[in-house]
Amino acid sequence: MELREVVVERLTTLVGGPVRVMNTLVEHDERCVLEVELPDGRPAVAKCVVDPDRADAEALTLHAAAGAGVPVPRLMARDRGSPTVLVLERVGGDWLAPDRPATAWSATGATVRRLHGVAVPGLPAFAGRDGWAAGIAELADHWGPRARAAGLDRRVVDAGRSAADRLVRSGSAEPRIVTLHGDCVPVHVRLDGDERVVGLLDLGDACRGDAAWDLAVLTMRSPERLPAVLDGYGADPELRAWTTRAWPVYRALRLVAEVGWLADHGFDPGEGIREATAAARATL
Repeated sequence: MELREVVVERLTTLVGGPVRVMNTLVEHDERCVLEVELPDGRPAVAKCVVDPDRADAEALTLHAAAGAGVPVPRLMARDRGSPTVLVLERVGGDWLAPDRPATAWSATGATVRRLHGVAVPGLPAFAGRDGWAAGIAELADHWGPRARAAGLDRRVVDAGRSAADRLVRSGSAEPRIVTLHGDCVPVHVRLDGDERVVGLLDLGDACRGDAAWDLAVLTMRSPERLPAVLDGYGADPELRAWTTRAWPVYRALRLVAEVGWLADHGFDPGEGIREATAAARATL
């Protein structure tokens, strides 16, 4: 049975009646995300997740973040079967497009700071490894070979890994370890106007890691927006200096991982290969 069919079938039982599928947001062999209308007419987002650890991380983070006043979707219902089904409140608003004004990016930085300050008991470490350096190495080791298999030049992959190794060796101490969104791309931010964030979406990659990672991922395709994000975040001089150093390295690693992920899930990695190549060269 396809995941989409699983979602619809399990939702009928979970919410006590038939649901209407309005839109398919994501559909591949690991995850399916649908916009649905519940039996009582309320809009919602239904997520079917094969990896139970991912579902647990999202549920834990949503609960803790909501309790701390961070604007995240409300978890309306959950089916702990295999695969897991989550029913989330549908959040309106517009996404954080590159051409949104600096005030929108600054507001996003402030919201990310609030998430980073939330304690989430039981949340896994970055890339599933204890210690920042080990997590960075695991990310590179896991996605590097997949990116090469997808057509990314070995020298590009090696350049990203070498830059990460230099960054790790250059640090006199561990960076600030916080609760990360984990996939803090602009499309996962929803705004009402240009100054109010109403939703941080898709927290399935939430983990414990370097605060600069979320800031780098958020701005990796809009580097000119990093100053506004840091201002909204309220970054002190130490975090600003560290983020400036780490940004090109994290950007390169993330784009290499993106190439591998796209290829693994049947998507065309062509544009990602071009972006990853340019990002890795910028670390040399």
